[in-house]
Amino acid sequence: MADPKDRRAQERFAVNADTSCSFVSPVVENFGPARLKNLSMEGVGLHVTKKLDPGTLIVMTISNPAKNFAKTVLVRVAHATPQDGGYLVGGTFQTQLTYQELTTLVL
Repeated sequence: MADPKDRRAQERFAVNADTSCSFVSPVVENFGPARLKNLSMEGVGLHVTKKLDPGTLIVMTISNPAKNFAKTVLVRVAHATPQDGGYLVGGTFQTQLTYQELTTLVL
């Protein structure tokens, strides 16, 4: 029986000995607004207002509300090129999108 002081919406389960967490890192800075320019299964193009250095790891949520889809992804910045009062940033996903996820976002 659940502890009545536990206010979680869902029960949590203990993990087995083979399950681990490789790292935990805080998100330390908000880079401001970003406009999505293009996507592939392997990466993304963004227009941002602040320069991001190559190698920087960023987290972003890509979504298509009309198709009830959203996914949070990690992106490693490959380049940041000055453009239109900001920067065109290209980066690679740490875990590629599936073909189904990509088509949900672009079609």
